[in-house]
Amino acid sequence: MPIGRLRAVLAAVAVALVCAGGAYAHQIATNNGVSVTVHVAPNDEPVAGEPAQILVPRIKTRTGKFSWVTCKCTLAVSDSSGKVLLSGPATPHTDFTFPEQAAYQIDFAGRVLRKGKWATFKVSFAIRAF
Repeated sequence: MPIGRLRAVLAAVAVALVCAGGAYAHQIATNNGVSVTVHVAPNDEPVAGEPAQILVPRIKTRTGKFSWVTCKCTLAVSDSSGKVLLSGPATPHTDFTFPEQAAYQIDFAGRVLRKGKWATFKVSFAIRAF
C-alpha cells in the first residue's frame, strides 16, 4: 500500500476510533481463511507513555491448522506516518509502550498448514493511544 494511502486510511480509522468512544473491544480481522483476534490491554485504550500489552487471544482457521510453534508469526506496530516502532516475532502477548497520543497500526502475519501446504495470512488493526 502506498504511504500516502496508508496515512489516509490510518487518519480515517483514528477519527472513527475517537468518535466511537469506549464501546469497542477486541478487534477481529480475517485474511486467507484465518481470523485473528487482537486486544490491547488495558481496555483497548492504551495510555501513551505507559506499558501496554498487545494480546492475541484467538486465531481461528476456516480450514487448516494453526500452531504458535510453526506459524512463524510476526508482529509490527507503526505510527500514522508509517514509521515502524516494533517489528519481530509474535507471541500470544507482547509488551509495548505507545510513545504518544496518536493512531497506530498493528500488523500480524503468519502461516497455517492447509492440506499439506503452507498458506500465509496478514491482518492489520488500528488502535489509538490516549
